[in-house]
Amino acid sequence: MNNHKLSLNQFSDNYHLIAIHSSLEEYRLAFFLNEKLNINLKRKNNDISLNETKANYSAYEYLEEAMYLNWIFFSNKSLVSEESINEASNLFNQESFVQNEICLINQPKGVDYFLIIENVKNKTYVEKVLKKISEIRGVITSFISEKKLENKENLIFS
Repeated sequence: MNNHKLSLNQFSDNYHLIAIHSSLEEYRLAFFLNEKLNINLKRKNNDISLNETKANYSAYEYLEEAMYLNWIFFSNKSLVSEESINEASNLFNQESFVQNEICLINQPKGVDYFLIIENVKNKTYVEKVLKKISEIRGVITSFISEKKLENKENLIFS
């Protein structure tokens, strides 16, 4: 499996980060985003992966050539199974697995998905996008995150 790290220049300085809380699966939310925003997000061949935690995060992308906008949608949570041996509670000393949820980006807390829009000229466009996202059934809340991606250099596409 080939991995390559994103360079610091992967994202331009002109991007807006939208945080989304939703109970929907990522493929359903991507479908509804395509429908509401009139875009064409497609699943990337390679997920975002963190080798040290063995976590994988699905990623979708769309390049809108007319307005030179790049849309990147990705999950922020991954379930990772870990082995645990607990001799006291297990009669036959069998291995058991525990699933831990690992966030790709820890701040703001509890965010299920992120949508990055690159090369947006004005913030009113992003606010219109945010309003359309909030109309999607299954989206609990969404907001423009004022935090910049501090650890974007740690993202790995595999």
